[in-house]
Amino acid sequence: MLIIRQAQLDVLGEQRMREFEDRALAHLQRWMPRHSRLLGPAPMLRLVRRGLARARHHGLHAECTVLGYLDLMCLLGSGFDADPLLPWAAEILNEPRRADPVPRGDRLYDAAWQYIDRIVPDYRDAGGVPVTERLVRLLRQVRALPREPLAEAELADFADTLAALLAGYFPAKLAVVGRPAARAALQAACRRARGHGLHGRRGAALVALLAFVLGHGFDDDPLLPWVPAILQADADEATRVDRLFATGAETLRRWWDLEAAPAAP
Repeated sequence: MLIIRQAQLDVLGEQRMREFEDRALAHLQRWMPRHSRLLGPAPMLRLVRRGLARARHHGLHAECTVLGYLDLMCLLGSGFDADPLLPWAAEILNEPRRADPVPRGDRLYDAAWQYIDRIVPDYRDAGGVPVTERLVRLLRQVRALPREPLAEAELADFADTLAALLAGYFPAKLAVVGRPAARAALQAACRRARGHGLHGRRGAALVALLAFVLGHGFDDDPLLPWVPAILQADADEATRVDRLFATGAETLRRWWDLEAAPAAP
């Protein structure tokens, strides 16, 4: 079993690191082809490097566990290990570390697929056909919210409103994570929006709902490079929020096109 440790990387140098990165990119091209086709090599390489660092931080040094960790980043968002809506991930990752990391990596992978199986009705119909236009409908509804500032005292009620809205679009995920956890995460995400200079109801709702759907840390995710680019742009709040709506919808459209296209041989 190949083990990746810092001392080995230091000794073996950049060549061995590039060899691992090439294997990881080939793995993702095979098992996560739409991510690779949508994003291209540079963002996927950033994902690989971040995934290696995060997996090693959690004591997952075996190459197979690192590759599995990369898969879960694609499926759950790059920040899944700190996502308050995925507490089972942190529980497994924080288990006492033993010499062999593979069993813990296997438990993490199995738990992730059990979770995905439970929320899949939000994303595919009974015949397995994607219903990904659901997020665009949600975005359109959120876009109609007022731009007026959201006060701290209003956050709890606003989070309740967002949770009720999500119940009509992502009922399976809301049922799995539970309303109390969802409300707490939505409220925290609204506060996080303020850190990006988004103080209005529309911007706060957009950040909160994208965090719920795309995963904790979506605003710093190599799989979503357009998000930090827009949030950090030198533009006023209204312009940046409008760009988030437009670019999000366009990204989803491109994803659906890849869903409909036949897989490359």
